[in-house]
Amino acid sequence: MIENILLDYIKFIKTFEDLIRSEYQLSYDQRIMPGMDHPYGKRGKIKDYTYWFHGSGCSLEKDNVECHYDYSPSNNIIFTLWDFKQFITSHPQYKSEELTDKHLELELYKLIEKNFISWEISDRVVLQVYRYIS
Repeated sequence: MIENILLDYIKFIKTFEDLIRSEYQLSYDQRIMPGMDHPYGKRGKIKDYTYWFHGSGCSLEKDNVECHYDYSPSNNIIFTLWDFKQFITSHPQYKSEELTDKHLELELYKLIEKNFISWEISDRVVLQVYRYIS
């Protein structure tokens, strides 16, 4: 079940990114982050998504579902347990599930063992941040 929720989480992000790419004719090798040379703003709305870029990541909202994520230096989607849990607790399909942090951590660890996600490693330090392996 957690793997399916994680796939929905990633799809939520990728759908938003596809909308930005389509609207502003961006290629897939361009990182979706605002900057001086990007036509979209730090905050905005595209289709049903409201977005807010911050630091190295983005917060999204669509139909009252919250989604928070960051980018690693290698441009991978990374997320914390809190990020993932916010998506679950705000999603109408999943919010009735009683998923404790410990249960989520265990299930995410199983996905690490399956090489579906990995820990984010920075300067040889393993962070408690998950990296989606696309």
